[in-house]
Amino acid sequence: LLTGKRPVALRRARDEELIPSNTRVMAARAGRAVSGAMATRPAVSGKHKNLIERLNTRYDELHRDFEDAFWATKMGLKETPMGTGEALSRTKTAYEGFLADAGHLAEVKEALASSSEGSEEAKILRIMEKTFKCYQLPSAEAESLRQKITEEEFVLQNEIRGGMKLGYVDPKTGDFVKASSVLLRTTMSTAEDEATRKAAYAGARSIGPTVAEQFVKVVKMRNSFAKSMGYEDYYDYKVTQAEGFSKKTLFGDFLGPLEERTRPLMEEARKRLANEKGEAALNPWNTSQALAGDVTKKQDPYFPFEEAISAWARSFAAMGIRYRGATMQLDLLDRDGKYSNGFCHWPQCAYFDTDGNFKPSQTNFTSLATPSAVGSGNTALVTLMHEGGHAAHFANIVQGSPFFAQERAPTSVAYAENQSMFLDSVCSDAAWLAKYARNKDGS
Repeated sequence: LLTGKRPVALRRARDEELIPSNTRVMAARAGRAVSGAMATRPAVSGKHKNLIERLNTRYDELHRDFEDAFWATKMGLKETPMGTGEALSRTKTAYEGFLADAGHLAEVKEALASSSEGSEEAKILRIMEKTFKCYQLPSAEAESLRQKITEEEFVLQNEIRGGMKLGYVDPKTGDFVKASSVLLRTTMSTAEDEATRKAAYAGARSIGPTVAEQFVKVVKMRNSFAKSMGYEDYYDYKVTQAEGFSKKTLFGDFLGPLEERTRPLMEEARKRLANEKGEAALNPWNTSQALAGDVTKKQDPYFPFEEAISAWARSFAAMGIRYRGATMQLDLLDRDGKYSNGFCHWPQCAYFDTDGNFKPSQTNFTSLATPSAVGSGNTALVTLMHEGGHAAHFANIVQGSPFFAQERAPTSVAYAENQSMFLDSVCSDAAWLAKYARNKDGS
């Protein structure tokens, strides 16, 4: 996967290149010749074009700086200028300070008052207004607390969680086996002996006591920050800003009733599992293996890790998914110091500038694959389909401002996950499996 050889499938998908680097990051230039894609459109007209251009340009700069620091710190690239806590804190403070600037909100509101209803200019100004409103703070004390939270989050995520020795003690040899949280979960799903599964579970449980003190400190600070603005707690604040309704509505009208109506199904499934596999199958280190362990092993030869990118590219190409000239940076392999979860962010948002020229997106996404582990090929492919779905979604936003194409509030989390979760579900579709699930011999 990291040899630098260019898979035929990527050529079919109109991807330009696959380049390995000393950080084991791969960059794929996707779709320079984008079939049917708009390269230009009419320029923004109206008396507020200069305001829109200024805010777009400044947002672009600050968002990109923050995302570069976010990527470098999450990938554990401490040797780079942007891979430090200072760089992350500095760029996040500048980015959020721009969004929280009451002067920007006032400018946009004033411009909206004299814009033509239904015009492109008014549409852009409205998303700017909605975005700036999400980040307004009531006082200098709230701003100071937000800065302190950023600093404490870095300590929690990068120094404490990122610096801990994670893994499990092999019950057969007594040796410590280094493993990420992803590999620990995979081990619980695929290890044949219960002792190894239980050891992996204990390894995963070790995260809690390690981070507990700092985690609680961050939670208290976040809740204090949210309450200063009139919210119930930090989660209420985040849900309201992103989804437009409160935590009470989320749990009272949606998740609460969903849990109640599906609880009998869960209880019946647990009874059936215990009857079929024994009561021990209900132990947390046994359940995933009892449900899927044998299937995972049997399927493993048909999801070779080295074919994951090819299957992803061919699948998306066959569905007509294009990336409008986006640049994609992939970091797929598990390693020490790397953030223990997959994600997709885009330092460069896709949008048309005020002159009508399209700015393609730049995407970073990551997974934590261990090629030698059973199930790693399927895990890598599902991650590629999911995160690549995010990348495709936000690469194809063709609006007049990066404010439309960024992943934070007021962008809905449910909206952002809709396409990506649909695309990763394709990997369990029978018709897709019949076409793409192939072993190394092509069978």
